[in-house]
Parts: sequence; C-alpha cells; structure tokens
Amino acid sequence: MDANRRLDKFLFMYMKNAPSSLVYKLLRKKRIKLNGKRASGGELLADGDTIGMYLSQETISELRKAGEHSLPSQRELDIVFEDEHLLIVNKPIGIPSHGGMKGKDAHLLARVLYYLRKTGAYPHDATFTPALCNRLDVNTSGLVICGKNYQAIRAVNAAFANKGSIDKFYLAIVQGELHGSATLEGHYQKDTSTNTARISNHPDSPRAITVYKSISISQGQSLVQINPVTGRSHQIRAHMATIGHPLMGDKKYGGKAVPYNSGQLLHCYQLKLTKPFINYPTDTTWTAEPPENFIQIIKELNLCNPRKQL
Repeated sequence: MDANRRLDKFLFMYMKNAPSSLVYKLLRKKRIKLNGKRASGGELLADGDTIGMYLSQETISELRKAGEHSLPSQRELDIVFEDEHLLIVNKPIGIPSHGGMKGKDAHLLARVLYYLRKTGAYPHDATFTPALCNRLDVNTSGLVICGKNYQAIRAVNAAFANKGSIDKFYLAIVQGELHGSATLEGHYQKDTSTNTARISNHPDSPRAITVYKSISISQGQSLVQINPVTGRSHQIRAHMATIGHPLMGDKKYGGKAVPYNSGQLLHCYQLKLTKPFINYPTDTTWTAEPPENFIQIIKELNLCNPRKQL
C-alpha cells in the first residue's frame, strides 16, 4: 500500500503529531533509518523495505497521537459512489473542500475523514490519509472524488492531469440569452490578492479552454452545460463573465444576486471517463443531482428540466 511513497510523506502520516521539522531532525540524527541505512526522507519506498525507529516506545506513541486539528466533522455525506478505491460525494454549497475558512472541521474533507473513520476504511493507526482529488469553490456544489488509498489517488490525479481522461460537466444558469455551443479559449491569470481570475490576451499566461452548450433560455437567462477542459481555479466563472454572461448569483464576477442563499448557480453534475483507470472502464459515469435551491430557481425561471435534455 505504501510502495512508491516518499519516506518523509510516510513518516508524516505515521507520526501524525510530529512537526515536519522534528521528522527531518530525526532523519539527520540517524534516529530513523531505511533498511538499516541513513535516509534523507526523499527515498521512494518499495515492497519489503524496513523502517527502523531508534526511539522509545513512549515517544513513538506520543508522536502518533492525532491532534485536535484532525478531528473530523460528524455531518452527513451525500454519497454518490463508493468502493475499496474511491468515495465520490455530492458537495453541498456553503462549505469549502478543504479547511482554513470556517473552523477546523467545517469542510468537506473533515466530513469524509469522519465517515471513513466510522466505517473502518481509515483506522486510527493508518499510515495514509485519504485525500480529495479535485476541489470545488465554497458556493459551487457537485461531485468530488476522494481517493481511499495511495494508488487510487495517484491514478485519479494522473487522469485529471492527462487532459481528456476525465470529462467534468457542470450545469450553470447564466445571465442573458446564450445560444448554441462554443469553445472559449484565452490566457488565464489569477490575482491572489483579490482571489479572482481573468481571461486575457497575455501570451505568457497559461491557456484556459472552456466548452459550453446552451440547454434552454427563458426570461433573459440561460441554462447551460459547461466542460472546463483545463480546469483552472474560477475558470468557468471568469470565462463566462468575459463573454458577457456571468453566472447568476456570482457577485464577484458581475452576476446578480439570487434567492435562497444560493451563491453562484454552478453545479458539477457529471464525471465521465474517456480512458480507463484502476478497474473503471471507459465511459464510466458518475452523476449528481443539483441542490434543491438550484432546481427551484430553474422552475421559477421556466427553464427546462436538465435531466430531459442531457
């Protein structure tokens, strides 16, 4: 399970309560060895490797205790799919994918870890922590993949990095009448000071590619399907605003406010494999229903039911 992991990454997870500086200090002082030899931490583990820790059992036990920061949330998950490799959930709006915004456990990863701890997939003595393989903005809902083991995370991350291996499809309601379909291309720039992105003509910036297809139009608003081919942060929001069709509810990018505390009306409703990985064949598809407030706004605007059009 830990083959091909860096030694230091393994040690960080094995000794959850040890700061990274202490781990590297123990390596420098030869208190931790790999196969009886001095190690730096950058070595890749292989099946059959032996890690020696020249520490007291009391010290090891203390360093392995999980700190309070790792205590996860007990809230329910909307589980779309689960097997021994993956847990795929439908993230609600209003919570970040990871921590750092609303408290130590008010994020999706905390809920996932609590669930996996409760079901036994993430035991207290685990040397590996499951992780999210993609993330969504706080007020974007939809499908998020969690890798339950190291091999799964490597496979999913490689598939996301290999453009076209996993297609991500979103539903969005945008302002204005948007007809037909198109591929939007431009150069992507991110302003970290304002946490906003923009599409420009700057040749030294990375490319951003977004494909959209109009589903229905009503009352001056459009329901669209969007595939962010390059998948950069805020890419959909910035690209749609650039062409004069910001997402409804996306005030940061010029969208008008919407009812029901909905945030931007953007939902990742489908993930589809175009190439196989692990034991999932090509065309494997996972789908998640939009949240109730999204559906309610679709009804109020007399837009079509997306399930009948896609």
